[in-house]
Amino acid sequence: MNKVKGLKKHLNVLQETAYAEFGSALEMLSACKLSKKDSFCFGYFHHSKDEYNHTKTFLSLLKKYGQTLPSDIAREFRFSSNAVINKGYVSSKGFLVETMKLKNFIAYVYTNELLAKESFEGILKMLKSDISDAEKISLIMKDELRHHGLAEKHFLKYYPRLQPWQLMAYRIKETIQNKGRKLYFKNLQFLDKVLSPLYSFMANIAGLILTYLNLNEFNRNGKNLMDISTKSII
Repeated sequence: MNKVKGLKKHLNVLQETAYAEFGSALEMLSACKLSKKDSFCFGYFHHSKDEYNHTKTFLSLLKKYGQTLPSDIAREFRFSSNAVINKGYVSSKGFLVETMKLKNFIAYVYTNELLAKESFEGILKMLKSDISDAEKISLIMKDELRHHGLAEKHFLKYYPRLQPWQLMAYRIKETIQNKGRKLYFKNLQFLDKVLSPLYSFMANIAGLILTYLNLNEFNRNGKNLMDISTKSII
């Protein structure tokens, strides 16, 4: 039982990370499409490609470890592209590059790539028993550090007056938002557990009421509509 519980925890981490990487891929692809400079477009495109590859890696790990669980439990960890919005990894109001100033968007990339690298350190410890899987995570961590470094170079080139404390403020802000996103989804899960039985109960009551309704009132075959009572529901 404890083994299954521990494996479910691991699967949850892999699934959430896959959503985060997929969300990042979409954000970078959107930035690529809206870029006005060829160099920016090229950079965002390759960043997006990396994030898609990361998503593919985590989905493969999710499948690998999910196969060891009963199908009814493994089904809970199916990947759905729509969930990237429900979980808050992509806003329903639009992509970040559409709602942020370019400087703030680069700051978002700068801070989140570093935060991602730190979270992967935990995943690396989680998968350390499998050398092959650990190597995959290590390669992803190198990509995240490279993305972080590219964003830093962008700052130094285009915003030379930006102070280190401002970047730290961006990082604190993103850390809080990440925590808030997780709390938001946990609240949704809690409400689902509470409200689902209520909805089921209401549906059963409605079905029971319908069984006692006299539906003959709806049968108009062979009847003159002019003779129907004005009090009729039709």
